[in-house]
Amino acid sequence: MTRPRPGSREDPRRFERGVATVEAVLVVPLVLVPVLLSVIVFGHLEHTKLVLDAAAAAGARQAAVAGADTAAVRTRIDDELRNGGINPNRVTVTIEPGIANWGDPIRVRLEVGDQASIPFLGSWSVPLSAEFVTRSEVTH
Repeated sequence: MTRPRPGSREDPRRFERGVATVEAVLVVPLVLVPVLLSVIVFGHLEHTKLVLDAAAAAGARQAAVAGADTAAVRTRIDDELRNGGINPNRVTVTIEPGIANWGDPIRVRLEVGDQASIPFLGSWSVPLSAEFVTRSEVTH
């Protein structure tokens, strides 16, 4: 028995032509859109984490030079956050200790809550933090 030529009148599958294309047109956006948006959302979260890391390092360096938690340290951290596109008012800054002698560690910790929202998958809060430790370069 010979098979009918695909697409001919004798082909029993001729009414199914294009079904795979229609299925792909309907399913691919439901799969690709969340994946692409996930990449964007996680890229934004990683950017925020990198900015926090840079601001914590800059603040810790400024605190090491000053030997204390000063207005200049807070200004340096705020500038780094603004330059990275983060509102400094959203970030909790902790600098310990308030005053450090030469060689004592100074710890700068930054914390911010960010929101991750991906269509069809959900939305959730993501806490991000960065910490940097330096040693004081000032004798009080």
